[in-house]
Amino acid sequence: MSGNGRRLIAREGIPVLAVLLLATIAGYAFFGWLESIVFLLLLATAIFLFRDPVCEVPADPLAILSPASGEIVSICEVEDYWLSRRAQRIRIKLSIADTHSLRSPIEGKVINQWHSTEAGGEFKRHCAFWIQTDESDDLVFGLGMDTPALFTRMTLRSGERAGQGQRCGYLYLSGTVDIYVPENARLQLGSGDVVSAGTSILAHFVRK
Repeated sequence: MSGNGRRLIAREGIPVLAVLLLATIAGYAFFGWLESIVFLLLLATAIFLFRDPVCEVPADPLAILSPASGEIVSICEVEDYWLSRRAQRIRIKLSIADTHSLRSPIEGKVINQWHSTEAGGEFKRHCAFWIQTDESDDLVFGLGMDTPALFTRMTLRSGERAGQGQRCGYLYLSGTVDIYVPENARLQLGSGDVVSAGTSILAHFVRK
C-alpha cells in the first residue's frame, strides 16, 4: 500500500526550492550561465535533501514500522519516561543525508502528546506521542533534538487517528527518533541496521 501517493519532494521543501529556482533563473538572465551555476548546484542539493520517495507500507497489522529513515543506534530495555512502564526502546539516528519525512509506526489513536526539555536530560528538546491500537497495544513515538537549531513539523494530534505508515511529520536537518514498544514485542532488526520510514519492520506486537 502506498503511503504518500506519487509525491517525490517533501512539501516542507517547496518554498526553499522555489526561491532557489527563481535565483537560478535570475542569475542566468542577468549574469549568464557561469554565474548561475552556484544557484543551480544549491538547487540540486536542496532537491536531494528534500526528497520524499514513495513509501510502500507492508500489509502486516501487527508490525511496528520504522517512523524514520536512518540507522538503528541502540536497542535496550528502559523505563518509559512517558508511560512509566518498562519498555524496549529502539533508537534511530537520522543524518542530514537521510530522508526526513516521518511516518506513524502503527495504526491507532493518538492518546496524548508531550513536549519537554527534561526527558532524561539527553536532548535540548523532546516531543513524544502516545499511540494506542484498537487492541490496546501502547507505543510511544519520541523525537529528540540535540540543538535548538533543529526543529520538526508534526501533524499528529491528540484524539485523532493515525494510519500505519501514514506521513505524520518532518524532522529538519537531523535528529534522533525513539520508539518505546512493549517488553514482550518481538524484535525484527538490531543495532546497526539501516531502516526506511514506513517500510522497514522494527518489531511485532505479541497478542495473548
